[in-house]
Amino acid sequence: MDLVEPLASLDENQPVALGAQLMRTRNASVLGVRRAGLVQGWIEAGDLARGTLGENLREFRREEVLDESASLDIVLGAFAAMERVFIEWRGEVAGVITRRDLQKPPLRMWLFGAITVLDANLTWAVENLYPDEAWRNEITPGRLEKAVALRAERQRRGSDCALLDCLQIKDKADILVRDAASLAVLGLASRREADRFTRDVEKLRNHLAHAQELETAHLATAALLASSIHTILRAEVTQRIVATHRETAADDSAAIAIP
Repeated sequence: MDLVEPLASLDENQPVALGAQLMRTRNASVLGVRRAGLVQGWIEAGDLARGTLGENLREFRREEVLDESASLDIVLGAFAAMERVFIEWRGEVAGVITRRDLQKPPLRMWLFGAITVLDANLTWAVENLYPDEAWRNEITPGRLEKAVALRAERQRRGSDCALLDCLQIKDKADILVRDAASLAVLGLASRREADRFTRDVEKLRNHLAHAQELETAHLATAALLASSIHTILRAEVTQRIVATHRETAADDSAAIAIP
């Protein structure tokens, strides 16, 4: 509801010129068309050549109409195949969400918050599995060097932070996702897939931080985050990864102890 815009509409017997004028006045990319008092279809600027609105009406497709209670992951997922979705309220299409609406502050802040919580979850897991910076041996020298340089710069600016906080999301994920069991917890098929996802998350965060327009690839990542938001908020996945690592370590210790 923070993204939807009211769908302006006119009766089907109105000329396209009137529809074009209303769309310009409202700065709208689509216009609803009413038949017998109810919005039964829609038009966009390219449809307004001649005749009446009803003669140019596009029928609503089932997949492009969502209920007002639709969750964010459903809305974002729909944009993988569509340029807009219509929102049904009390049995009638009353609103529309376009790709332009996905640039609004509410969604951008929500996504940035989700990524921040995800990052905090990863930090917690690494701290629990590798106390006293034992994780240093789990990343490449190059990535460690970048973290050390970042901490030095932050300290120069008067911000005292732990070295772990200077790792990127991808670095923390690389430390945690080192076996098939951890990948299975995440629902990922391979480390390559995990690498791709964490890189996409970092790209999305950077676009959000620099107020750049979200593109199609970013929306796909956003949809994945939205579909997992409850798990992220409860840190369920990172807790399971920690438990899996500890179980594996216990099994290895038991195997070594057997004469």
